[in-house]
Amino acid sequence: MKRITIFLVAMLISIGIFAQTADIIPKPVSVIKKEGTFELTGNTKVLFNASNETEENFADLAKELLNSATGNTPEFVAPTAQKKGNILIQLNNPLDTKIGNEGYTLSIQNDRVFLNANTTAGLFYGMQSIWQLLTANNGTTLPCMDITDYPRFGWRGLHLDVSRHFMPVEFIYKYIDYIALHKMNVFHWHLVDDQGWRIEIKKYPKLTEVGAWRADREDLDWNSRKEPVKDNEPKYGGFYSQEDVKAIVEYARKKHVTVIPEIEMPAHVMSALAAYPEFSCTGEYKPVPPGGVWPITHIFCAGKEETFNFLEDVLTEVMELFPSTYIHIGGDEATKTEWEKCELCQKRMSDEGLKDEHELQAYFIKRIEKFLNKNGRHLIGWDEILEGGLDPTATIMSWRGADPGIKAAKAGHDVVMSPTSHCYFDYYQGDPSLEPKAFGGNITLKKVYNFEPVPAELSAEEAKHIIGAQANIWTEYMPNGRHVEYMIMPRMSALSEVVWSPKDAKDWGDFSKRMDSQYKRFDKLGINYATSAFQVSAKPELDPEHKAIKVSLSTDAWEPDIYYTSDGSEPTALSNKYTQPFTISKSGTVKAVVIQDGKQKSQPLATDFIIHKAIACKVDQKYPNSKSYESTGEYALVDGIKGSKDHHDGNWKGFNGKDLVATIDLGQSQSFSKVSTGVLQDNGAWIFYPTHVTVEVSEDGQSFKKLGTVKNKVSAKDGERQIQDLVLNKKGKGRYVRVTAAHLTSCPKGHAGEGQPGWLFVDEIIVE
Repeated sequence: MKRITIFLVAMLISIGIFAQTADIIPKPVSVIKKEGTFELTGNTKVLFNASNETEENFADLAKELLNSATGNTPEFVAPTAQKKGNILIQLNNPLDTKIGNEGYTLSIQNDRVFLNANTTAGLFYGMQSIWQLLTANNGTTLPCMDITDYPRFGWRGLHLDVSRHFMPVEFIYKYIDYIALHKMNVFHWHLVDDQGWRIEIKKYPKLTEVGAWRADREDLDWNSRKEPVKDNEPKYGGFYSQEDVKAIVEYARKKHVTVIPEIEMPAHVMSALAAYPEFSCTGEYKPVPPGGVWPITHIFCAGKEETFNFLEDVLTEVMELFPSTYIHIGGDEATKTEWEKCELCQKRMSDEGLKDEHELQAYFIKRIEKFLNKNGRHLIGWDEILEGGLDPTATIMSWRGADPGIKAAKAGHDVVMSPTSHCYFDYYQGDPSLEPKAFGGNITLKKVYNFEPVPAELSAEEAKHIIGAQANIWTEYMPNGRHVEYMIMPRMSALSEVVWSPKDAKDWGDFSKRMDSQYKRFDKLGINYATSAFQVSAKPELDPEHKAIKVSLSTDAWEPDIYYTSDGSEPTALSNKYTQPFTISKSGTVKAVVIQDGKQKSQPLATDFIIHKAIACKVDQKYPNSKSYESTGEYALVDGIKGSKDHHDGNWKGFNGKDLVATIDLGQSQSFSKVSTGVLQDNGAWIFYPTHVTVEVSEDGQSFKKLGTVKNKVSAKDGERQIQDLVLNKKGKGRYVRVTAAHLTSCPKGHAGEGQPGWLFVDEIIVE
């Protein structure tokens, strides 16, 4: 019986009953591989009848893709009876209801290829798959297979903020190419924010004459930039003319990408108010800010009719440029303190029967929505527009986690999921020490791939309101297109599979293997992509009994060959090959890399381990740390393991509004000459260096003598994410060492949390 079963399985596989994976991203719905290949030769023709402009556009794109893959452009001719040796492309008649408007079927046989779809969008996506299969091979060979493919979601988006940093027109075209390459179909163009107004509005020329330019502070950290002191300072900026916009929208249309503009309101509009301050509550002129702004209080006045007249004029010109069904109006992060003080806003609330400023914002959004609806458009905004109530016709973009999306879907709103947890590609994707500067957080390639847009809390009916997902690219720390490419690639590939492929078809190992070919495609296209998924991380485990550290190495790469050193030297293929965890019994630096096909795939990640006098000693804390930041537990402050700049890395103890007072029992009286305390500052996460660290010693644990104090010299306003050791170099002797790190009593003036308790983060106390 067993032999019969094995034979049957082998036979089923040989005739292609079991679906297999083609080397395509995003993964198709169904693939049945067959024996043999189809070879493109100099005689291969494409049989396609282009009978209108849309079909001619597709034919042009198909020629580009085939030329890119093969180096030649096959002749396109009308279909004939002779199909052998050729590629036949046809629109279905009658329609294939299974594949919908964007799906396709592809049959690759030994002597011919058939590509069918209901629309030219489906044909285009099928041609993208042909291009991928060709580039995964030698450029002229297609493996025989049958593919049936169509997307899971209708909204498959990528966002780009061009306000914080202006991106030239040439890069916008490339960006649209990247979207199309991944079978995604929405380009969310963030054209307006505090730091720059980027779209020409003819009725209000000062929006670009004034609002598109700011004082040049590009040499300074984003959150450390001061306002301009004189009008004739060097300027940074730029904008897109209406002719630029029309050309970009048309280019995207041909590639089946819808461009959705975002015109922010009522907040994130300081660039507009620098040009037309009369539309604010105060009428006060404030220049376009050159860097970070928080809280955002200088916003449009909701009490002035002139504000709505202005916005309707702006949106009228925007709608003439963008044929998209949706117009994004922002709606996020509006601090309403000016509304609270504004007589006109308060009168508006009284006249309209609004109980608070949240309802005033809802009034603002609803009024804009009615204007858009009257013009045949739909409003979409960030999830804050739910506050104060909203008509179900508005679409919500859920960025503050899944909860707003769940709430919106249950209330009948369509939802695009874009949570910071998985979809903010301005976050780090690897260890910050090896990555270009990013906004914060850490979203790896694997984490993006594991994203599920439909929350489990929704019923089947409610889940229908989740229309898709998108990644957001905020450019505070991305000054140019090359940097943007690095941040989106390859995470965009992972997201494309999330929004296109069936939920139950996802497989991280399979995806990782297919990414090998995708990286080669990126190389072919000259894309500046990240290799962060190949970074090797060292996972330590303290052995208290032997005062040593057991180290495990891992990476997200598929079946990697890892090579390492433990003396701080650079690893090569001649170094130790990692096969199992190893032990560190003296201080050292572990460096490890993945080497594949003779090439090092990423920079080595250096991890310091310190074996010192206090390692694995008992520690008593006067004040408990936050349970959210427990680090490694009992020995966290003396485990020989240093934390990174990422406060979520599991190696930091966090204290909110409390000092660290830690007493270390060395077990017996010992002499030492140096005590170091590792601390972190991340201004944006409300984490600040201590004001000072004091070290005391004792023989009995009761009577302590002060050994010395080290003061922190870094300003709490310094926005750079950073770590340092506050070191006391002074000889001492005792059994007990008490270290007090004094927390900053409150967030500094001008900070988002001004006056509120900040955080103190400590990783390791080293006694040497």
